[in-house]
Formats: sequence, structure tokens, C-alpha cells
Amino acid sequence: MGKIPFFKSKNIAEGTFQIENAFTGGFSTYAYLLEGKDYALLIDTIMGWGDLKAYCATLTDKPVKVVNTHAHWDHIGGNFHFDSCYMPLRDIPYFQTVIGVTKDVIFAQAKMSALDEFKELLVCDDNFADTKPIKVFPLSDGDIFDLGDRKVEVVEVGGHTPGSIVLIDDKTRIAFCGDACNGNTLLEFKTSLPVNVYLLNLRRLAAYSDRFDMMYGGHEVFDKTIIEEGIETAESVVNGTDEKYPAKGIMGYDICYAVAKNADGTNGTDGKRFNMSYDPGRINGTDNTRQIITAEMPVLC
Repeated sequence: MGKIPFFKSKNIAEGTFQIENAFTGGFSTYAYLLEGKDYALLIDTIMGWGDLKAYCATLTDKPVKVVNTHAHWDHIGGNFHFDSCYMPLRDIPYFQTVIGVTKDVIFAQAKMSALDEFKELLVCDDNFADTKPIKVFPLSDGDIFDLGDRKVEVVEVGGHTPGSIVLIDDKTRIAFCGDACNGNTLLEFKTSLPVNVYLLNLRRLAAYSDRFDMMYGGHEVFDKTIIEEGIETAESVVNGTDEKYPAKGIMGYDICYAVAKNADGTNGTDGKRFNMSYDPGRINGTDNTRQIITAEMPVLC
């Protein structure tokens, strides 16, 4: 790893590590490594800033399989240090759109995000990788990763992306939820599902909640009661009783937040942890699971 502390990790449960980049400041993005008797499961790969495969080898001597909760860059960036991954079936087309990004671009992003003491130490070396084609194995609801002495089940919770999943580990009573339900749940993208469909999926996730206590996400950690906050908030949007707080989305779209944000830009003025953005033109709709293949290429967001 050289002089740059690319990663840091902490043990959050037996055989379970939370991993994040160590040389950056501000916004946190997490991956999770679950060690089993037969292999270790890496849930998400964060930004691709550093050789995450090499770092995992310092935490486990088991072979590592990669699974992504969804196809957004901050969850799949490190995939390209591996030769394969598992991914929700409906997100695979979006994953393919990032193929062809050079390591120089990824390095430049890393340098921009690095703490001042590390900026000049960064070198565009093998800690960065071009986004080359790798093997992608599709996942569907109900699939199970059998690690030998622990089983992790896939639960589809589409909304943020069509294929977003939550992974339930009965051994630790943890749900690894990516961006499916958190303090800043984004349903603002062109590829996000309508709010009423997301609401149905949140209710379905709630039916599994007797199997876990904590939700370890891509950016935040909550106890499972945030699901009920999410359901209440999504219901208010569908019913038209939310605050409809106008904002610009991260892609520049005109969006709304269900709850007005605090003056410093942090989440809701209602004191609850859950908040969500959405496209006001896509509150009610249908979840068309068919692919409609047009002349246009898929877009990530």
C-alpha cells in the first residue's frame, strides 16, 4: 500500500468488516467484507481508489466473491481489481455504461478528494485500474450466498435503482442495504422507480425485519426502525401530503425532497433520520420489468 493509507477498516461483528477509504475527507462510502468458512463476500467496492482486492487479502485468507447492491459508481468503482462480480439483474445494463473509463480519470478523482497531506503522494500506479470488461453474474430476489457457515439472502428493494438489493446476514442479524433506505434516499434519477413502487418494496422489506437489527448501508448506519420512517415518508409523497421541498438534484434535475432540509443542507427539519428526493413527475407509475430496448444506450443515472 506504500505511504498512502488507501483503506481503513473496523470489525463490526464476528467475521465482518466495514471498509472505507482512509486518505479522503468528508463524505464516507462503505464496503463490507463477510468472512465465511468457504469464502469471503465483499459487499460493494466503493470508489476504485486503491487496490481493494489487495486490501481484502490483509483481512482474510479466503477467496473473495464480489456482490454489488446496485450499479452506481460509488458502489462498483473497485470491481475492476477483481475478475468477476454478482449484481442485480436489472442493474447490469447500467454497470456496462462505465466500461472504458481510464485509470487516469479515476486517479484524478482520487487526487481531488484526497486530504491535503496525501495529494502529492498519490501516484497513478497499480492502485488504480481501467474499467475493463469483467464477468458479471446476475442476481434475483431470494438468491443466497452460502459461505459455508453463514448464508446471506438477496432481497430486491428497487427504487434508488431498479435492481437495488438488500443482503440479509442471519448470522450477525445485519442487513447490508447499499442505498436502498437511508437518510438521503435518492429517487431523483431517470433510472429510479416511481415512488409508489418504491413504497411497495419498502413494505416488503419491512416483512423481513424480524431477521435483522441493524442496517449497514453504503454511507450510513441505522437501526431497522428507519424502514418505518421510510414507509411513512414515501406514503406522504404518494398521498401528496409531503413538504415538496424544491431542490436541484445531483445530476442537475429539478427535484423535490419530501421534507425540507435544514439551513446547512443536512436532512430534514422534522427531526427524523429518513428523507428522500424524487422527480415530481414520477410519483405514481408502474414497475415495468421488461426491457424496452431503443436506439439509445442505457444511462447510469
